[in-house]
Amino acid sequence: MQKYTHVKYDERNLFKDLLLSDNCKKKNGNINLSEIARQIGRGINTVKREINRFKKVEDYMPFEAQKDYKQKRKKCIKKLPTFTDEQQEFLNLRFNILYDSPAEIIQRFLIKFGVKFPACLKTFYKWIYLGLLGLLKKNLLNGGRRNRTKKRPDNRGKLDERFRSIWDIENKETNVGWFEMDTVVGKDHQSSCLVLVEQSSKKYFAMKLEEHTANEVLKKLEELVRINGLVGKIKGIITDRGKEFSKFEEMEKITGSNIYFCDPGSPKQKPLIERMNREFRKRYIKGTDFNNVTQQEIDWVVNVMNEKLRPCLNLRTAKEVFLENFR
Repeated sequence: MQKYTHVKYDERNLFKDLLLSDNCKKKNGNINLSEIARQIGRGINTVKREINRFKKVEDYMPFEAQKDYKQKRKKCIKKLPTFTDEQQEFLNLRFNILYDSPAEIIQRFLIKFGVKFPACLKTFYKWIYLGLLGLLKKNLLNGGRRNRTKKRPDNRGKLDERFRSIWDIENKETNVGWFEMDTVVGKDHQSSCLVLVEQSSKKYFAMKLEEHTANEVLKKLEELVRINGLVGKIKGIITDRGKEFSKFEEMEKITGSNIYFCDPGSPKQKPLIERMNREFRKRYIKGTDFNNVTQQEIDWVVNVMNEKLRPCLNLRTAKEVFLENFR
């Protein structure tokens, strides 16, 4: 989170000197705000705000400007609102346990208590970064860090050259019925989960794999399609070039659709499944042994994810939108 510092009294004295200096004036005699900003090491908007404290530039006085700053600063300091025990318990449950996003919590707060959340989204994020209300920054997606995906070499071997590339997709008029597929690998690559997400509704599916093999992936994909009633409803599946997807021709027969593969080392070509996997990883961190996790436990986590209120769906859940699109 970017940190800002307030203008100090010594800086205001320097600012006064620069206002009177000929070196900080343009050829036409007007004040060169950009030059003043450069010399004091501040943004040009900071310079403009300092000038606007007085009606005229020549009336600028460091002492009066500092006094004006203190008066306004005193008025703008806000106390943290008081939450009831029930509201505090709600915040702890939704953020620290269910890992809801701040935007979703604000909406759910209104639905549950019938009152508007006492802060805007930006302020709520500030409270989290400051560790207020017992809300832990590590429970934000990526722990509050920016996610930067670097293109890495793909050393997992080559698939049969008969596969379809993501660049072969034609006439994709809507995201309804289009899926992205991946595997979430467990400890020492000895366990994993097959995961899919439907692009239009963002609904997430996960099936535990007994073995991280192409045959097991094929078997679980067939089971997932059958259980969720997706036979004949899938228009296409986008995935990466992992060897576990080498039986793509059999997959196409099961789903009745084409399988398209991303370029090597290019996870950004299937961004939705990567984003959803990060949510899944909040519960099952890297190094988790899925052999010690039951399918029922995985289903509970997936259900929590699919019942989140998502801003990209106009604060509706993935379940609602999926049922609407796949009746």
